[in-house]
Amino acid sequence: MFTRILVPLDGSELAERALPLAQSISRSSNAAIDLVQVVSRLPELEAGRTGDSILVADLERDAARQLVEARVTRGKEYVSRVAAQLEEAGIEVTTALLEGGAAENIVDYTREHGIDLVVMSTHGFGGLKRLLLGSVTDRVIRSCEVPVLVVPCS
Repeated sequence: MFTRILVPLDGSELAERALPLAQSISRSSNAAIDLVQVVSRLPELEAGRTGDSILVADLERDAARQLVEARVTRGKEYVSRVAAQLEEAGIEVTTALLEGGAAENIVDYTREHGIDLVVMSTHGFGGLKRLLLGSVTDRVIRSCEVPVLVVPCS
């Protein structure tokens, strides 16, 4: 029924709660799993907006760039480690590390890579906290053209 399943990961145990369900669906339909982690560029974009001297702004941009590079390196290692576990279980896995907004990248990835199911977890925020922080899962559900299976936080 499904051929490619996307599991977005952010490095948290909560996000990994989607893996057993995705693995089960993968086994029953012989589907490949795509693991994606999105790294934000926000620190780099915000650096240098303090109005300080050019030297300070350059130092802030360099520090932000190093932070993003460290996140990218850790993200690649993490996604590769999770992929190895799935491959040991006999599942075909593709990995990707993307940069930018999480929800937008997830939705774009589904379109560009023939994904036909997204399996992801949610923090389960409600009320004011959800309004203020937003929800990547909520934005993916509203924007995605394929089914999104949500694993609750509890």
